[in-house]
Amino acid sequence: YSDSTISTGTGCTACVVLLTPTKIFTANAGDSRAVLSRKGNALPLSNDHKRKLNRTQKNTAAGGDIVNGRVNGGLNLSRSFGDFNYKRVKGKNWDEQPITCKPDITEYSRQSDD
Repeated sequence: YSDSTISTGTGCTACVVLLTPTKIFTANAGDSRAVLSRKGNALPLSNDHKRKLNRTQKNTAAGGDIVNGRVNGGLNLSRSFGDFNYKRVKGKNWDEQPITCKPDITEYSRQSDD
């Protein structure tokens, strides 16, 4: 792509739930979330990808830094689509960048009271 044809400073997040007759699959990339009511109680199906919540070595190893709880002082999440300014560390694969769109995927068995 060319910097002149794609906005490099914008992005979005996604949280997708797939229901089958027996399973619940959730794919989450960003600060979106899915919650299931099970027996009247809230069951989180996903976790927000906020750097304040997910303090790991990943960002530093990817060439980024946490400044005031934000990636390189900007984004407050660790996964998103777009946001190409955070995905340009040479020698790193797409899923090793400071910000990646690789989702966390969860699987739950469906119950009659969901």
